[in-house]
Amino acid sequence: MNNMNSNSDRYESKQNPGATRRKLTLALTPVLIIASGILAFILSGWNASRIAPLRQWAAERDGKELYTEIIHEGPMSPGQLLQQPEELAALVASFPQVTAAFMMQGSEIVASYSNLTEFELQTKQLPHETGAIVLNDRFSLYRRFFGPGATGENGRRRSHDGNVGGIGRGPRWMRSDSEPNDQTEALSSGQMPRMSIVFVFQNSDRQLIMPLVYQKWLWPAVWFALTILWALVLLFQRRTASLLAQIQKESHLATIGQMSARLAHEIRNPLGAIRGMAQILQKKLNDENQLAMARTIEQETFRLDNLTGGILDFSRPPVINPARIDISSVVSDTLKLFQQQNPEVKLNFRALEGPVLGVGDENAIRQIFLNLLKNAADAADAEKLPISVEIALSEQNVSIRVINVGEPISEKRLEEIFEPFVSSKAHGYGLGLPISRKLANSMGGSLRLFNGENHSIVAEFRLPQVNKA
Repeated sequence: MNNMNSNSDRYESKQNPGATRRKLTLALTPVLIIASGILAFILSGWNASRIAPLRQWAAERDGKELYTEIIHEGPMSPGQLLQQPEELAALVASFPQVTAAFMMQGSEIVASYSNLTEFELQTKQLPHETGAIVLNDRFSLYRRFFGPGATGENGRRRSHDGNVGGIGRGPRWMRSDSEPNDQTEALSSGQMPRMSIVFVFQNSDRQLIMPLVYQKWLWPAVWFALTILWALVLLFQRRTASLLAQIQKESHLATIGQMSARLAHEIRNPLGAIRGMAQILQKKLNDENQLAMARTIEQETFRLDNLTGGILDFSRPPVINPARIDISSVVSDTLKLFQQQNPEVKLNFRALEGPVLGVGDENAIRQIFLNLLKNAADAADAEKLPISVEIALSEQNVSIRVINVGEPISEKRLEEIFEPFVSSKAHGYGLGLPISRKLANSMGGSLRLFNGENHSIVAEFRLPQVNKA
């Protein structure tokens, strides 16, 4: 059996390479989605990690440019600013990008300027050497040491006027006219606090960092959009594959129906002749053994006639006359007829109170319901278990359910049962359920089998309600 299944799978793969491609696509899709998601978030994280260094670089650049424009290229030299720190406000007032400026001796603020009343300089945030820090999204801070005791960016000691070498006299409040060499002694001993100037200015890095900010959110957004698009494509592909499979199945069934109808017509003509000959022989023969053989021939011709009749019923489009019908009444009458013909079968019928109106053909409903009862009776015959019949209502349909106890059936097998000539019965033809489903679909209803609760198999026949039709 396993070899047969594997051979059939290989044959199906050869005959339908599109199915193999679809299976491969469905298997690889989760892997590709996860891999692309990981890549998108890695790129997003990398862009996010570049924002802070880029802001720091922009703050350093802008701070150096401001220091050059205000101090080195301004109207006052660094030496004059050291001697007249009160001129700091007038010096930076002409630069609108500067929000605040401070001149400091060590950690002490000597002079200050600010156009924001609520701004307060936190000395703990100040860099200990010449450099810049980013305060927030709006402002950055740049500190530059200069004057006596200051070191430049190259680490060499600088004079108060910003030129390399020389001691300088220092600012007025640090200079004593009577002791002109104290400054030199303090500077040489390292006890003189260093002078620095601090600029707080508006960030100009928006145009620099916005591409990184956009890409930080762009990669996850692109991944999410592609995932949704991918899911939609797979959904449409699966739906298309389902429709193609349905079309192929209907085409296959139509081909089988046409061939079967031709065979049935060809079989019926000689079958009538054989039956007639068997009946004539029964009248002329006197030997009991020969008579039994003639009767067997006649009985088998009736069985073949039923088979050809079923084939013709399956191949022909059903003739349906839909009308408003009391489903409860039809089910009750059919159950009485079935119980008279099969008194050994135990039935449990759970009916609803009052009439249950549906739309359908009464003869077709009886035919479908009788076929479901016979199948359930054959399945329950070995253990003599009762068959349950119930009528249920939903928003749009009336459901007739035939329930019998049995082992669960695989989903694939539950669909294969509705294909023609598929039967597990020793003397079955496999046409009852396909014909019943065809009749149900013709009435706007449906017929299906599914595994119920407590090891039960449920055959559900649905019809549209009158008020919902």
